[in-house]
Amino acid sequence: MSGALNSPAAKPQPPRDPVAARVIRLDTALRAIAPHLAGGERSAWVETLSERMSTADITRSRRVAAFLGQCAVESGGFQVLEEDLSYSAARLCKVWPGRFPDADAAEACAFQPEALANDVYANRMGNGDPASGDGWHFRGRGLIQITGRTAYERFARATNMTLDQAVAHAATLAGAADSAVWFWSDNNLNKLADAWLLDAITRKINGGLTGAAERNRLCGAALHALGG
Repeated sequence: MSGALNSPAAKPQPPRDPVAARVIRLDTALRAIAPHLAGGERSAWVETLSERMSTADITRSRRVAAFLGQCAVESGGFQVLEEDLSYSAARLCKVWPGRFPDADAAEACAFQPEALANDVYANRMGNGDPASGDGWHFRGRGLIQITGRTAYERFARATNMTLDQAVAHAATLAGAADSAVWFWSDNNLNKLADAWLLDAITRKINGGLTGAAERNRLCGAALHALGG
């Protein structure tokens, strides 16, 4: 009896702050997949992404891990928000072998990013012909690198912006997050993430399986860091 009386009473635990918990999880995942980011850079991404991901219900461990892993590959580790397209002839042959079968065919577009974009992105994704300049104007931007006139038009409608405003916004920190979360939700990628169908997500984002091994590795690393 006396022992029970002398035992310290259990202190009630304060309710867990969901916002703080979300921030900690994002920071943990980013440390795992983008260790090169300085503390301030990582904090900026956590602050930018936290509420946006929550609003889109990218909150479960698999969803967070798949989203961040894919973004890491598309954005060069959360550092490249606008497609550069400055490639050597040899690199062009590897990236677009059907269009550039050899170095001679690629020479005109080597280290000519605007000419390259207007060539390889012409007459598809809603873009006009090479002379329209659509390929360069609507090149990849944001954490998921949305590309093509059609994608930008849909993003503009979703954010109540003009087309030019949406293009400019996608290259900013906030816009890079907005466009990525929009694309993820618009393509119902939470469902694929829940099933951990990473290659299917890659096809939705990339149109193929470019970089699939690295995407899978980073998504897995993020999931491990989150305890999944």
